[in-house]
Amino acid sequence: MQIKTLSSAGLQPFGSILSERPKDTEYPYVLHKTFSLHAPVEQLISEEPVILDYLSGMSLLVIFCEASEDIYYLDRTVLLRPGVSFSIVALTDGCSAELYLSRREALTVSRTLPASAFERAASDLKFGRLYTFFYQECSRDFYFRGERHETYELVYVDHGQLHNLVAGKDILLRQQQLMLIDRDDWHTQYSDLPVSFLTVSFQVQNDALSALTGKVFCPSSRQRWLIQQMLEETAQNDYAYDCVESLLKLLLVQLLRSGYQPSATPVTQFPATRHAEHEIVDRLIQHISENIDRKLTLQALAGSAHISVAYMHRLFQQHLGMAPGQYIAKIRMEECKLLLREGALSMGEISKKMCFSSQQHFSSQFRRLCGMTPSEYVRTLR
Repeated sequence: MQIKTLSSAGLQPFGSILSERPKDTEYPYVLHKTFSLHAPVEQLISEEPVILDYLSGMSLLVIFCEASEDIYYLDRTVLLRPGVSFSIVALTDGCSAELYLSRREALTVSRTLPASAFERAASDLKFGRLYTFFYQECSRDFYFRGERHETYELVYVDHGQLHNLVAGKDILLRQQQLMLIDRDDWHTQYSDLPVSFLTVSFQVQNDALSALTGKVFCPSSRQRWLIQQMLEETAQNDYAYDCVESLLKLLLVQLLRSGYQPSATPVTQFPATRHAEHEIVDRLIQHISENIDRKLTLQALAGSAHISVAYMHRLFQQHLGMAPGQYIAKIRMEECKLLLREGALSMGEISKKMCFSSQQHFSSQFRRLCGMTPSEYVRTLR
């Protein structure tokens, strides 16, 4: 909610600004009132002109219009016309003001509002804390096993493209695209090609960002500049995170104002059906990720979600673009490549850990899916 500065032009529909206090003969009744930050707010109306004069503290003048409110910083003497509905609200801990009336009975209380009704005057986006800020440059075969956390996560692809499996959907981010992952949404990421991307996790204390989650954005040049400024600030020694938090909040506000890029694929399902299917796929891919080092049959996987194998096959094709068996094989190979890059286990140990019948079976499957043997893959990493 925007706080306006008192001006003659802005106040003209409701009254005027006075250069001095009224004379006692014109307005003999003076009401001295104090206002507390957390106290209920009285909505007042006068049958005759009323003059408001601030005394101490920081106070707001709220004028109620037909469908909204105008809020002014009360730092001048104001004359309101008869019939104007208004309130005085404390901006800080407390304030006081005087109301000048020709007679006491002219002023009445039309209703009482909770103090929380005016909390938005401080901030609409209640930013909590910046937790992590990572920029990753991956030459090939990036794979992240998956997690869920209580913070929002912003992902921006600088170069290349990145698959984000979030809440049962495969969201592909291409170069200079970003998305916001919701709080407590389980997600995993992978890329078969070189990719550079930024990940920022942060806390917001309200639900202002709910409209942004799970959608693909194509940032404007101004928004990309904000991202670049964030990257540059992380190289500074002093107040780096302070600047990044401010830039991130500005970026989020711009995204909230600009809307999002709609999907190019027409949606024919009802929202409730689509949401239920995403939940099922989400449970299935989590089950795969958590049990990828065990033997997984399609019957057991479908049984974990209490659905048929045929229905599971249709869901995977529709939401992930591949069959369940293909997805399991892909994720198993991504895990194998990750273990090979870490270098802590031998190929025999990896084949046993990932439930291949033998090292030869592991090697043949790796070559079929990756186009090279595990040994050749390791040599490409040197």
